[in-house]
This record gives sequence, structure tokens and C-alpha cells, in this order.
Amino acid sequence: MQLQSLSENVFAVTNLFHPSGKGVNVGFLTTDKTVIHIDAGMKVTDGNALLQLSLEKTPDLEKLLLILTHHHWDHIFGMRPFKEKGTRILSHKKVYEFLSFRTPPFFRSVLRTYVSYTQKTLSKTYSYTKEQAIETLKDVVLYYPDQFFNQDIDLQIDGEKLTLLCTPGHVPDEISVYHPKSKTLFSGDTVYSGMILTTRYGGQKEWKLWIRSLEKLNGLEIEKIVPGHGAICGKEEIKRNIDYLQGLLERKNH
Repeated sequence: MQLQSLSENVFAVTNLFHPSGKGVNVGFLTTDKTVIHIDAGMKVTDGNALLQLSLEKTPDLEKLLLILTHHHWDHIFGMRPFKEKGTRILSHKKVYEFLSFRTPPFFRSVLRTYVSYTQKTLSKTYSYTKEQAIETLKDVVLYYPDQFFNQDIDLQIDGEKLTLLCTPGHVPDEISVYHPKSKTLFSGDTVYSGMILTTRYGGQKEWKLWIRSLEKLNGLEIEKIVPGHGAICGKEEIKRNIDYLQGLLERKNH
């Protein structure tokens, strides 16, 4: 896990745990009164570490907001410490719908969908035993978002503007978080940096939608992108992602 300062009060936390070894990136911003986290990582220990990092930067702030970029486990399973700290959770409506099909309060059926994959991947990547693999998820507790949306919105938080953009394609509930003041984009899994895109959750229809989402992001004034996976990058990676998806479509149609 590495903390990187991107601008005044804007931070990326890179290379959080992922069972495949490819790492997960998240971020946080601070205002005069609030710490705004983007994604929570995969493990409860990730969530605790992220809170510790941000509260060390702003020890006097108690208002907390967690924005989820989508519903995948490596981005939301670390939410427990945030919720226990009184954090308000914000996401696309489809994240709420994904969780609402599971049984609260612990959403154990969500966890069970990942147990087999966790065991297999951790065994392959890190030579984990079955018991060690299960241990990584044992303390996970999931919660419904406190607030959700289904279209692009601007947030004004203590005079700080954030734009939440619906960027489906990777999955339907994918969003990206844009901070105009620092020209920073937290893209979740809309943008992959320096690696092959994960396209297995959709087909040609979803890939076309993903291209449109990337084209929307390309219209923003961006200096730095914090992708869900890969190195912090610039807008050149948006073009690479578009080219990759267009290549997939061309191969499917020939």
C-alpha cells in the first residue's frame, strides 16, 4: 500500500491487496470539515488502514463520506470500518440493487459468491491454504448505501465540487469521480492503466457502452487519473482503453 499526494488535499492510495496480485487503487480528498473516500478496498484491514491514513492527515475532522465506484468485492468489501465510524456511503443505485438481492444484515450470500474464487486465486498467486484464503474475508460485513443516484450529479461538499459520472461498461453500476479543482479523475474500473481490460462481465453491447463512457471522460480536463488497477496515469490511457475495446469489437464482427 502506497500513499501518493496528487494535489493539495487530494490523495491516491495504490496497490492495496488483490488476490490476483494486480493491486487495487483508491483515494481520498479532504475539505475543511469532511474526509471523502473513494472506494474501500477488499479487506477489513484495508478499510482500517485507509481510515488511519486519512485521519492522520486531518485528525480534527469527523465527517466522513465513502463513494463506491461499483459493486465488485475488491472495491467495497473494506467498508465495515467506515460504517462503524459513522461514514455516510454513496453509490450508484444499481449497487444498492445488487445488495438488495442478498440477505441483510451481513450479506453472507454475497461473500459466498467470492469464496471459491478467493481460494483458487490466492492459492495460485500466493500459495495460500484454504484456511488462509477464507481468513481474508472472515470479518467482512456489507451495508446498504445511505444515498444513491442513477445519473451524473455534482456534489458541493464544504465548498468543494465533485462530479460523479455514470460510466457503465465494465459493469452497469460503474461510476467515475472527477475533482475539477485538481483535474483529478478517480475512474474505478472504467479505466485500466497499463494492463488488459477486464471485459468478461459483458459482451459487444456493454463494450460499446464502455467506449461511450470513455469518450465522455476524454472530454474532461484531466491531469491525473487514478485507475482501479495499474499505475496513476494521464488521458493517454483513455485512448488505449478505447482502442482495445474497438479491437475486440472488430474481431467479433469478422
